[in-house]
This record gives sequence, structure tokens and C-alpha cells, in this order.
Amino acid sequence: MENLTKRFKALALLFALIMLNASAALAQVTATGTVKDSGGEPLIGASVIEKGTKNGTSTDIDGRFSLNVKQGATLVFSYIGYKTVEMKASADMNISLSEDTDMLDEVVVIGYGSVRRGDVTTAISSVSQKDLENRPIVSAAQAIQGKAAGVSVTSPNGAPGGEMTIRVRGTTSFNGSNDPLYVVDGVPVDNINFLAPSDIADIQILKDASSAAIYGSRAANGVILITSKSANTEKPSVSLTAQFGWSKVRRSMDVLNAQQYRELQDEIGLISLPENLTDRTDWFDEIYRTGTTQNYQLSISQNTGRTKYLMNLGYLDQDGVIKPSFYKRYNFRVNVDTKIAEWLSASANIVYSDYTSNGINTGNGANRGGVVLSVINTPTYAPVWDPENPDQYYTNFYGVNITSPSENLARNKNSRNKENRLIASGNLHFDILPGFTFNTKFTLDRRNSKNTDFVDPVSTNYGRENYGIGSDTRANNQLLVWDNVLNYVRDFGKHRIDVMAGTSWTDSKWDQSYIQGYNYRSDDIQTLNAANRINWTNTGTNASAWTIMSYFGRASYNFDNRYLVTANVRADGSSKLHPDHRWGVFPSFSAAWRISQESWFPKRRVVDQRPETARRLGTDR
Repeated sequence: MENLTKRFKALALLFALIMLNASAALAQVTATGTVKDSGGEPLIGASVIEKGTKNGTSTDIDGRFSLNVKQGATLVFSYIGYKTVEMKASADMNISLSEDTDMLDEVVVIGYGSVRRGDVTTAISSVSQKDLENRPIVSAAQAIQGKAAGVSVTSPNGAPGGEMTIRVRGTTSFNGSNDPLYVVDGVPVDNINFLAPSDIADIQILKDASSAAIYGSRAANGVILITSKSANTEKPSVSLTAQFGWSKVRRSMDVLNAQQYRELQDEIGLISLPENLTDRTDWFDEIYRTGTTQNYQLSISQNTGRTKYLMNLGYLDQDGVIKPSFYKRYNFRVNVDTKIAEWLSASANIVYSDYTSNGINTGNGANRGGVVLSVINTPTYAPVWDPENPDQYYTNFYGVNITSPSENLARNKNSRNKENRLIASGNLHFDILPGFTFNTKFTLDRRNSKNTDFVDPVSTNYGRENYGIGSDTRANNQLLVWDNVLNYVRDFGKHRIDVMAGTSWTDSKWDQSYIQGYNYRSDDIQTLNAANRINWTNTGTNASAWTIMSYFGRASYNFDNRYLVTANVRADGSSKLHPDHRWGVFPSFSAAWRISQESWFPKRRVVDQRPETARRLGTDR
């Protein structure tokens, strides 16, 4: 009876497996067919992907394909230079792809103007608004990260709101700056920390000398052009974006316990630790926390035809994984564009941002690398230091020369970095004659920063030695820019010319004051007026002023979308240089031959050197 039961179970299991395989087979279908262009010629190497999956294949020399897909699946057909087509999977499919002429007609922003993508002869990478959607980013630099070839975006530290490092085609200088030139809505700026990603419409990155030469010497490390959003809906539109996030140290490092640490010190022979030491503190748990991010962006816009406006309000709040660190930013932007007459339009753009931050101590006056490394180096037998009992620090470390992580945190827990920035610009656009346009734009970029710090006279050895230290550094920077640009564009037959000429005047003024005081009676009042002495070595003022006058021009010629030539030139005169050597000229030249537009070019034949494709075509060597 027992054997019969086992046989029955085995048969039932076998039957279940057969039915499962049958169901799986029924759930799969084989999609076959041919992909051709609008002229009926087969497309070799066209991509065929099951929508929503990574399951796909490519067409062979006859444009045919075969792919196993789920029942009712949709296939996505794509080919470079052709419009993408979606169709429900079936047998003997006939797919026709039409050429995507819109891709060549797409307008891209370059220096002091824009051109059709098909007319570009230089190395330019683009990041569109679509690339930014649904990405959990909080800074404009993150919008570029991983989206442009040859552009590296890294974070030098883990501080919330920390400025990211951007390099276009690597490092070019050991001593000078390697930062690219940032241009936001035509205005050169030194950084893009103030810009909210939700304000960005698109980003163009000028990577080679030919494209960047229009900005002169400041473009030696590339140029990043950012265009902000404008209204595009006829009816009033209101949108609200809310973003929440958490961050934490993924994994803590294994460190020596108290006994292992004592054995290590015995081997070194510098100090002698008692044998009864026990593990008292997990410094990773003590110093690190789960950081939170809140990001809210409210946008209101409308395009009435003659007038369009867009207003954006935003608030960002980040708490870092190290306890005292935080970053708060308020941002506001309003853009108004109106058509005054058929030949005249005006626009105004105002951007305001205000942020406050407290970073982390990465080594300033702290042994062995500041907070991060002191978490690793501090022995576990040391208790969390009590600032009310300063002698405890020296007693429990038994002569080991290490700064406690809690002391490192106390050094900058009262540090505040504040900055507010206002960029206001006005533009007039004149349609002079058919093909002729003139733009004049004036911009004010005003930035105020305030950095304060206070180290109380109790919590740190550094503070106790000086009976408390307070400092205050303030800086004001004002930049005025006036641009005038004349454009002429004309199409006649197979010919297209695009000529631009302009001037740019930039005036900068910067001043700074800094003061440090010490000898505080307590930490009850943390302002400088509570200090009993001034450190005149770290007290003073700085100021600078400079002006740049520039003349620039560009000429482009396109013949039948086949032969393209572009020439740029810019002349910069800087007040920073000696009067006898004040001017510099920066020319560039680029050309392109679109061979695919030649009548003799075999447009329908693509050579694929991949081994698997070669075997399919019967040409494997």
C-alpha cells in the first residue's frame, strides 16, 4: 500500500510538471517578420525589443527577425535615424520605418544662439528635460551625472548639499582650475549650486575647442549651457512635486576590539594598556545616523500666445548621515516673456536662492582625518566623551594620541555657511528684417555669503586652549553683464548661411571681511561681541575688481545637408592683464561631411562587425 502511494505521488508530480510546461509553452509565441524602410529596402541590424523587457534581437541581412515573446506582447522597432514603431507581436509581421527628419531639425543651444542639430559640426552632448524626469536628484550637477559621454561628475565628500566636481574630458591642469564654464540662460556663473533641477529645461555641454572657443579663455575646460524652463500650456498649469528619501552608511567596517587593540599597542611598544579594558562604545552607531531628504517644488505657468509666464517655488531639506550635518535651500524663479509688437518682444528672468549648511569636519585641526577616520581609529574602550568632565578624555585614552569623534563633531557643530544669490536679467529681441534679429540683454548677478563658526571653551581641546573661539567671514560679489548679439540666417536653394556677431561687457566687484575672537567666559553667548580678545592675525579685509570686454563672431555654411563648415572667433580684453598685453584672440574652425547624404552611399546596408552577427550573415572568419 505504501509503495502504491509513492507511485501515485510520483505520477501526480510528473503530470503537474507536464501541465506547467504546457502552460509555459502556451504563454509563449514566436514573432517573425521583416523590417524595411519607406522605400521597401530591408534594414540590417534594426533593433526589435519586447516592450517592458530586455528580451530582444536584431534583423539579419534580409531585414528579417524571429523572437520568442509572451502572448499579447508589444514589440518596439527602432533604427538610428528612423522613427520608432510599436506593434503587437504576431507571425509574418511587415514593419516599415520612416526617416526621422525631426532629429536633424531639433534645435540645440550653443554659444550666444542656437542651431539645428543637423548643422552641428562640433562635439556637443545634450541632456534633455526627459532625462531629468522622475530622477531623485537635488542638484543641477546630478542632472548631468551619467548622461553625457566624456563628462565626469563626482562628489568629493558626503556632506549634504556638497558641491560636486564636474570634469569635461578629464583634468587639464595641475595648478589651475579644472572647472568648466557654467552659463545659465546666457549668464556666465561660477557654480550651479543655486539652481534647482526642476527649473532646468535642457543642458548642452560644449566639449571640444571648436565649440567652446566662442567663450574665449574661460572655456578652456569646456562649457555647460543650461536653459531654464518656460511656459508651454495655454491654460494655467499648476504642478507640485514632493520627494522624500533616506540615506545611511551601508556597512560599517570591522575594527579591533579592546583586547586586540591592547595587543597591538604591546607589539608597537609605545604605550602600555591595562588588561581589564572592555568594549564600551560602538563609534559607528554613536556618530552616524539615518539621513533624510525632503524636496518640494511648486510650479505655476501659462502661455496666452502673446505673453507667457512661469513661477517656481522650492524648498530642500537634507540631513546628513553624520549627526550635525545639514543643508537647507529655498529657491524662487519667475520668467516672463511677452510680445510687445510684431517686431519686438521682451523677457525678464529672476532667480533667487538662499541656503544654509553645516558640513562635516574632514581634517581641520583633527588628528588622523577628522570625523570619518577617527570613527575607525578610536579604540572601543573609550567612552563617549563628557564635555562636562574634560579630564575624562585624557584618562580613558591612556596616552594614545587620538582625537575622539565626539570632539571632532563638537568642533564644527556650531558652524554655519549661509549664502543668498540673486540673478536678474532683462532681454529685448528685435526682428529687424527677414532673417535679421538683434538681442540685447543686461544681467545682474549679486551674491552675499556669511560663514560663522564657534568652538566653545569646554567641549574640545582646541577650544579649551583658546578659551573658546568665534569667527565671522562675510563676502559680497556683484557681476554685471551686458550682451549684444546680431544674427542673420538665410536659406536659398540648397544653401544655408548663419552669421552671428556680438559684444559682451562684464564687470565684477568682490569684497570680503573676516574677524576672529577668543577668550570666552562660556558658551551662553556665541557672538563675537562676547569675546574678550581679537585675533588680529585672522582679522582683515580683501577686495578685487575686474572688467572684461569681448567681441565675438560665428559663421556657418551648410550645403544640401552634406557639407558643413563653422568658424568662430572671440577677442577678450581683460583689466587683469598688462595694458600692453591685454587682448587675446581665440579662433576655431570645424567642418563636417555627412556622407550618408551622398547619392552613392549605400544607405540600406549596415556592416555589423559583431561575431554573432557575422555568423548569422555567413561571413564569420
